[in-house]
Amino acid sequence: MKSIILSLLLLVTLSVYAQQNGQSEVPLFDQAKAMYDAGKYDEALILVNQLLANNMVSEKFFDLRGEIYLAKGNMDSALVNYNAGLLLAPTDPMIYFHRAFAYCSIRLFDEGIADYNTAIKYVGNEDAKYGIIASRGLARVMSRDFSGAYKDYKMVLDFDSTNVMAWVAMGSILRNLGRSNEATAYYEKAVNLAPNEIVAVGDLGFHYMSMKDYQKAIRQYTRVLEIDPDNAIAYNNLGHAKYQLKDLKNALKDIQRSIALDPKNAYAYRNRALVYLAMKQPEKACEDLHQAINLGYTVMYGDDVQQLLEKHCVF
Repeated sequence: MKSIILSLLLLVTLSVYAQQNGQSEVPLFDQAKAMYDAGKYDEALILVNQLLANNMVSEKFFDLRGEIYLAKGNMDSALVNYNAGLLLAPTDPMIYFHRAFAYCSIRLFDEGIADYNTAIKYVGNEDAKYGIIASRGLARVMSRDFSGAYKDYKMVLDFDSTNVMAWVAMGSILRNLGRSNEATAYYEKAVNLAPNEIVAVGDLGFHYMSMKDYQKAIRQYTRVLEIDPDNAIAYNNLGHAKYQLKDLKNALKDIQRSIALDPKNAYAYRNRALVYLAMKQPEKACEDLHQAINLGYTVMYGDDVQQLLEKHCVF
């Protein structure tokens, strides 16, 4: 689920950035931005450094260099550049917006939400404003402030009732608030608005799984695979739903397909281990449990794999 939320936050970030940033009058900056958009971060960094070395100082240059460092995983340098940009333009909403995203990516949610608040204060475009409110809502989801997130997404949907990702996010929020029936309605609304949107269809499947309605979950994951036949997450979740229904043969087949498509998905190895345990094949299960641990399962999802290892496997 975490990965879905982060993906939603990134989608909103890119959307708001596009709304607020037009063409620059500096050709070299345009080239650097094009390199960044193409994922050529080292080349983009060289161009931005060249601009700054020539004393062409602008908050946009520091902002873009912050984005480049963030994409490269250098958080300290990213924050230094955002701060430099804000010294030059202390009311620029997009730099606050980008710095907020950076803070949230390292789980400094209070700092991130404070920057989102400032960005909302200074932004002039209404579409961008509600895009930032949506990002703030997702930051609150990630910090488990579901009541605050509900208020943010209520504002977003009041502004634009066709925002599919907002309907999806509200479904997640309501599920976490224990309001499952309302959550179902929001998820289904999202799917009705965009029947080919994988995030909406997949999250509805996840919701049905949380309600232990595995048949409905299977229908949603099957639909995801109709849209994207090589979706590793859908195969994994489909297999787990079949495991819950004791259809072990087909569960194993689906999860093995998921691992073939994405051999670094720790959760798939955990799910396959559960199938092997149900099939009375503890040796294979223990191999998968160790692999899940090696791929970082505990950090991402909790200690249930470690508990299974201690219960079923000889060290």
